[in-house]
Amino acid sequence: MVSAQAPQKCSDMRVRRSAHSLSPSDWQRIHRVVDQLHSQGQFDRFAGSHQTVFGDVHGKSAFFPFHRRFVLEFENMGRRIDPEFTIPYWDTTRDYRDPASSAILRNGTLGGNGQGPDGCVADGIQANWQLGFPSRHCMKRQYSNGNNMRPWFSPEVISSYIQADKRLDAFREHIEFSIHGATHLGLGGDAATRYAPNDFFFHMHHANIDRLWWQWQNNQDTMFDYNGPGPRGEATLDDAIPQDRSVAFGSAPVRSVMVLGYNGVCYSYDTAPSPPASYPGSTKSDTKPNADDLSDPARAVRGGEPMSPVPMLSGSSLVANRGLEISRIRQAFSQQSILRDYFPQVAALEPSRLETIMSANKEAGCGCMTSEQREDVVQNSRIEYPAPMSDEWVQMHGFDPERVQAVHLEACRLIDLLNNSTYISPY
Repeated sequence: MVSAQAPQKCSDMRVRRSAHSLSPSDWQRIHRVVDQLHSQGQFDRFAGSHQTVFGDVHGKSAFFPFHRRFVLEFENMGRRIDPEFTIPYWDTTRDYRDPASSAILRNGTLGGNGQGPDGCVADGIQANWQLGFPSRHCMKRQYSNGNNMRPWFSPEVISSYIQADKRLDAFREHIEFSIHGATHLGLGGDAATRYAPNDFFFHMHHANIDRLWWQWQNNQDTMFDYNGPGPRGEATLDDAIPQDRSVAFGSAPVRSVMVLGYNGVCYSYDTAPSPPASYPGSTKSDTKPNADDLSDPARAVRGGEPMSPVPMLSGSSLVANRGLEISRIRQAFSQQSILRDYFPQVAALEPSRLETIMSANKEAGCGCMTSEQREDVVQNSRIEYPAPMSDEWVQMHGFDPERVQAVHLEACRLIDLLNNSTYISPY
C-alpha cells in the first residue's frame, strides 16, 4: 500500500459483487480459498487481531477506515491463493424481513444456524470447522430467536442515513447502531464476539458496510470528511489506522484508504459509484459536485451503473427497486419538512430528474396498480421494526446506551411515518 502523499492509481481493479448474484461455481471458488486460509491459520490470526484492536475501532471514527483496510488485507491473502478471489458483499437489507430464510445462509453458501448443544455450524463453506482463537472450538452460530432471527434494518432506513447525515461521525454512529450491530447479533455465536472474523460472514458484512460508506462519501460533497472521536481528541486524516502486529498496516494513515481505486485499495462495487478517474482534492472547495459530469467523483447524485437514470440515493443493491423507493417516497409525503428531515436529497430532486426516474420505472414494468392490487401489496409491504441492540452488545462495545436507544427509536419513528403514509415499500 502506498502513502496518500503520492496517491497512485490502481492498474488492476476488481469488482466486489453482491453475494445474492453469485453462482454455485462462484461459491465453490470461495469455499476452496477459505478452506486454504483456514488451514494456514489466517482465520485465527485475523480473529485475534480484531479482538486486540476492538476498543479502538468501534464507537470511534476509525470504524470505517479500519474495516476497509482489514477486509482488504484478508482479501489480498485470499488472492495469493487464487488471483480471481474477491470478497462478495452481503446486502443484508435484502433479507431484513426474515433473515434466517436468506439464500446466503444455505448449505452451498455460508451455512445456517448452529446445531447441537454447542451451536456448531454443520453446513455451508465452514461446515464442521475447528478454530483456534481464542481457544479451540467449533465455528458457532446461535440465531437471535431460536431457529429464526428478529428483523434487521430496512433499505429505507439506511437510505435516510445516506442522504441526511452530513458528517461522517453521524453516519458512523447510525450505521454502527443499526445494520452493523443487528446483523452480528442476528447470527450470534462467533459473529457476536470480539473475534467475529472467525465467521467468513464478517468479511462479507463489512464489505457491505464499506459499500455503504463509499456510497455516502459519493453522495456528500467531499470524499475526505473525517471527524469524531480519534486517538488524541478529534480525529484527523493523518491518524494511523489502528493495527495489531499480527495484521499490520505499516502505520498507514487514514487518508490512504479514503478513495477506492488508489493507494492499493484496488476494488469497486457492482452497485455503487465507480472510483474517480483522477484523485480528488481533499478540500470541499476542490470537490464540489458537477451536476453535468457523470464522471465527477464528488457528484452528489450519480448513477451506480453506466447510463443509469436512477440516482444513488438508496442503500439497496437491488437496482430495479431503487427508483421505486425514491419516487414512492417523494410521492408519499406532501409535507416537505418530513422529506427534508429524512430524505433531503429526494426532496431536492428537480422535477425533470424525478420524471426520468418514474419513466424508468414504467419502462421496467413498474406502472400503476389497481386499488385491489394496492390493498394486497400494502398488507405485505409494511416495514418491520428492527431488533434493538442487546445490553450485552452495547456494554461490549462501550457504547452510550442512551444514544443507542435514541438511534433505534428514531428508526422506528421513520418506519411509522412510512407505514402510515401512502408509501409502499418495494422490498
